Amino acid sequence: MIRMRLFVRGWLGAMAVLSLGASAASHHASRAASAPAADSLRVPILVYHSVMPHHPGQTAEQRVLSVDDSVFVAQMRYLVDGGYHVVSFAALVDALEGRDTLPLPDRAVVITFDDGWENQYRHAFPILRRFGLTATFFVFTAPIGTDKKLMTWEQLLELQDAGMTIGSHTRTHPVLPDYHAALHNEVVMSRADIEEHLGRAPDFFAYPFGEWDSLSAAAARTAGYRAARTYRGGAWNAPSDLYHLRAVPVTENMHAFERAVRGDGPAVVAQRGRSAQR
Repeated sequence: MIRMRLFVRGWLGAMAVLSLGASAASHHASRAASAPAADSLRVPILVYHSVMPHHPGQTAEQRVLSVDDSVFVAQMRYLVDGGYHVVSFAALVDALEGRDTLPLPDRAVVITFDDGWENQYRHAFPILRRFGLTATFFVFTAPIGTDKKLMTWEQLLELQDAGMTIGSHTRTHPVLPDYHAALHNEVVMSRADIEEHLGRAPDFFAYPFGEWDSLSAAAARTAGYRAARTYRGGAWNAPSDLYHLRAVPVTENMHAFERAVRGDGPAVVAQRGRSAQR
């Protein structure tokens, strides 16, 4: 059930952002992207889910959220050969907080993965290392060690030791604005799970399905995360967006990928958090 909801909601979000002439597709609050604030930085935060060869039996939703490993290679090569600079999630947050004395490089891009699928370790991780790139992996922690489709703690530790960043994606991947009573368990305890198994409390959080509201953002801040990422909204972020950073879902559409990282793509849908008033 968790995976099916992820695929359906993620598919709608991906289509809303990466299709030409994108428009709001769900009943959740959204609006056309407005002009970026004066203190905004344009650094696309790319979001991947599965990276693996396509195979018979995949549903349409799974196919949308699954990037074939050959396409992933082409996308990483496009970044490297095109003079883009893949920076860590922390480097972007440092820049937004004004911590860095040196500005981010031109054409900076951040790579992230959601959920912690084992195919990310098996297929994406070796490709990232081949190109010398870094990424942040947001994982939901409850099934780790019991669900073979997800990475193990040992694999996540290997990623961390190789210079990748591990972030929290809750414990069970719920729609947080619909489960305020579970915020402590999902937001705080998932951070504790990662610290227990990897020896380091994560600094960053990603909202399942990109759904957030004022209470879930406050929970992320109170839990000790430095920043939190949504799922869509475009490439511009300002210091005021630290707990609802906009991002760009990635599909196999190379034309859309190139336009997203170049910055000359179509107007996108910017996501807003829902009010805490239910």
